[in-house]
Amino acid sequence: MSVFTPKTVALEDGSEVLLRSPRVADAQALLDYLVEVRRETDGIMQDPEDSMPSKEDEQRLIDKVNESDSSLILLAEIEDQIIAWADIIQPRFVRQQHMAVLGISIRNRWHGRGLGGLMSRELIDWARSHPGLDLLTLSVFADNNRAIGLYRKVGFQHDGLLPRRAKVNGKYRDMVVMSLGLDGAEVSS
Repeated sequence: MSVFTPKTVALEDGSEVLLRSPRVADAQALLDYLVEVRRETDGIMQDPEDSMPSKEDEQRLIDKVNESDSSLILLAEIEDQIIAWADIIQPRFVRQQHMAVLGISIRNRWHGRGLGGLMSRELIDWARSHPGLDLLTLSVFADNNRAIGLYRKVGFQHDGLLPRRAKVNGKYRDMVVMSLGLDGAEVSS
């Protein structure tokens, strides 16, 4: 079972944030968060025009991840408002059971306060404590220098470039693939 023990942490500006796993009762708040984060940034793969999951689908996702031994969703809250979502999701394919994919989204007004680093480190620590997970991987828009810098700072290495991986507002954007070995082995060749 992958439920994060709630903890309060301080951001660089002194704001106190609660980090915790979602509950099924959070489904609508998570959907509202997703609507807002899609509207305010083009730094994530999801677009405001993409279809939204139903509340029931979101509830099933929360249950599935919370029951999993190898995936985790981590929320950041201030005054009962979700300000960030981070996750580690293990692919379902047997040949990829040694790895998981890390993703983070943060509401724009909370950027630059150290929240991404805090959440990344919590997820990495969690992944290291789960036997069988040897590798974390992620993809990020190649022009998102702030995120790439954060991922390097917490230990991710650049693996490659995926050209024209997304089309945002009529323009192609490349993706950078990064990884972090959890078992101490060198990842990139």
